[in-house]
Amino acid sequence: MSEQKEEIIRFTVDLNESLHRDLSFLAVRCRRSKADLVRQAIVQLLKDMEDEQMVR
Repeated sequence: MSEQKEEIIRFTVDLNESLHRDLSFLAVRCRRSKADLVRQAIVQLLKDMEDEQMVR
């Protein structure tokens, strides 16, 4: 069984300087890319929002 890869969409997010610096430091510390950390945060946010909707 072959899994089909989902298309990647690029978008831009404006961050203030301190948030960008914190993200950069975290990426270095975790040895992950900033993009990977942002994707993980978005997935978690969507899951949390979905769970919150289930409670209401």
